[in-house]
Formats: sequence, C-alpha cells, structure tokens
Amino acid sequence: MVTVSAPAPTRRRRLLERSWIVVSVAYGGVRIFVADRTVKRYGVNIWAFAFVELSTSWLYGLSTARVVSSYVDRTPRKALRWGAVAAATFLAPEAFIVVTARHVPRIVYVVVVALVTVLGTVAVTSLVRKIRTARTAPPADAR
Repeated sequence: MVTVSAPAPTRRRRLLERSWIVVSVAYGGVRIFVADRTVKRYGVNIWAFAFVELSTSWLYGLSTARVVSSYVDRTPRKALRWGAVAAATFLAPEAFIVVTARHVPRIVYVVVVALVTVLGTVAVTSLVRKIRTARTAPPADAR
C-alpha cells in the first residue's frame, strides 16, 4: 500500500501560518482586556482566563491555518482533525467564562452566545474564502 503524504510546506506557507498565529494571540490579548473590563466583576478569575485564552489562541491560530492548508492540499481527513482542534480552542475561553462566572445577568450569556455565533460564522466564512483563494492561485513554483 502506497501512502501519499502532503507536500512539504513552502516558506511562504510557513510565514503565513506563523503570522496568523501571531494575529490570533494578539486578538486573544484584546479579549483578555475586554474580559477584565466586563466579566471580572462576576467572579471570573482574569488570570486564569488569560491562561486559557493565551494557551488556546496560539493553537487556534495553528489549527485554522492547518485546516486551510489541509484542504488546499486535498487531505480532508487532516482538515477534519485540525477543524476539531480549531472548534475546541475557539470555544474554550467562552466555556471557561460560562462555567466560572457567578450571579451573571442573563444578558451576559446572551452576549457570549451571540459572540460565539457571530465570530464562529466569520471564522468559517473566512476559512472557506481562504481555501477557495488558495486553490485557485497558481502553484508557488510557477510564480
């Protein structure tokens, strides 16, 4: 049985992947700032939240980048595995807030669910757009 492995990542792809991880972690920093100003008053330990946010944001960046590259390389099983990691790391910080917050007004839960829905939709739409763009681009060696 012959196994076909995905091509080695190009230098450009590695740079894009690392850049996306940096953007994801920076966005995590913004989310920590917002959480400090909002849900901290409901008993959420902001340092624990920061740990969860930062420890998942880099993995979220990596996994979403790998989802795109897996679909571009036409390795759907890898894409599904990385997609599961992306989904878990996307939801973990919000789950932490929901589990640890105390005496929270309903509106906070509504906002958290709305954020997850809107940001999840944006993430999936963005991934689909990136996959389509990458598949229609000429190969790196043809440029």
